[in-house]
Amino acid sequence: MARLNVQLLLLVAVSTMVFSAQVISGRRHVLPFEKDVDIEKYVDILPLFSHQRDESEVLCVGEVSELISMHEVRERCAYDHKGGFRAVGCGYNLDDNVGERMQELRVALADYERVYKGEECLTDMQITGLLAVDAKRALNRAAENVNGLNKFCCSLRAVFADIQHTVGSSSNFPDEMDLVIEKSTSEEFRKAADELERTKWCSQRGNRDRCEDNLDLMDRGCKWQQ
Repeated sequence: MARLNVQLLLLVAVSTMVFSAQVISGRRHVLPFEKDVDIEKYVDILPLFSHQRDESEVLCVGEVSELISMHEVRERCAYDHKGGFRAVGCGYNLDDNVGERMQELRVALADYERVYKGEECLTDMQITGLLAVDAKRALNRAAENVNGLNKFCCSLRAVFADIQHTVGSSSNFPDEMDLVIEKSTSEEFRKAADELERTKWCSQRGNRDRCEDNLDLMDRGCKWQQ
């Protein structure tokens, strides 16, 4: 299992870096087009993603990683996050599900306690790998709150995963997103964006820029990717 987790950590890091050439260079730019990515390149590593349902989920990890990295600082050493928790890398929450985080850092060849105290810092590869693992966690947690999430295109899944990433546990997913989910499911993307803009989450201090980028993606919806 440990060997499998190490392979997973490194491979999701590599798959994430495939998108690095297409990193969003400014606001109101779109994430990578799914149709421009050769899914066949990722088929061989799908067995490593025990909860993945299709090839596109591997690519969605990359898109979620890019979106999260847009909105988080990238720190090699532990820091106090504006959300009120201890973090490292790109908003990797060291206080969330500590046992799980300890294991992930262990397979990333880092010591949780030393990282938490700032006595040990991470390499770029470790940060990228943990970001990808965090992105998949956000997708899994969001799927518990958004019915049919895996039927959405990656850009739309990324919006909900990014929102989920800001609140941590799946139980903290904002209840006010019900109308956003409803309009997204019915492919009324402009209305979904309007509903998202009205949420308290969007108006919260520190979420405004994040909200603007998510609104752009929500407004475009999935049809432009087909």
